Amino acid sequence: MGGLLRTDSSAGAAGGRRRARQSVVTAAWIVCAAAGTAMAAGPEPQVTVREDRGVYTVDATFSVPQPVSHALAVLTDYEGIPRFMPDVRTSLVLERGYGRAVIEQEAVARLMMFSKRIHLVLEIHEESGIIRFRDRCGASFARYEGSWTVTERDGHATLSYQLTAQPSFDVPEFLLKRLLKRDAMQMIGKLQAEIAARVR
Repeated sequence: MGGLLRTDSSAGAAGGRRRARQSVVTAAWIVCAAAGTAMAAGPEPQVTVREDRGVYTVDATFSVPQPVSHALAVLTDYEGIPRFMPDVRTSLVLERGYGRAVIEQEAVARLMMFSKRIHLVLEIHEESGIIRFRDRCGASFARYEGSWTVTERDGHATLSYQLTAQPSFDVPEFLLKRLLKRDAMQMIGKLQAEIAARVR
């Protein structure tokens, strides 16, 4: 019986090697799990902002591991937008018909010392996989229009966002470009989270 109990230094060394092997295995599992999460999340969103004579163009593309129907359900939940987009304070449906809607929105844009309340009345037209919008009130922008295009491949949706905006307020170009890119990235993150949450 006594021969089964190791009290010498070889027992400690063997235990240390076992613990080291377990640590290596655990670390390898964590790395694999993280890689799997990164692959499941898909490629990083692509966002560009360009300016030409006071007109700003935002282009963004990202993917979600859910089908198009789930993505469109979130994009067209106009009244629910303030719940998952906190910077949008209100989003009221003024009119709604087949393939169209009119939405009034109040939002707040903030970056460093800059803060601006944004008021929009969006005319929205919904087609097959495309949502087009245009501001008709002109309170905050001389021009504000764009679209969402949603396509599907292997059960995953790819969303493309395009916005053309010409502000009617004064703001330095570098500041507005940073604001538009940051807001686009935050919007994408919130949309991805909301689409995933609805599936769960």
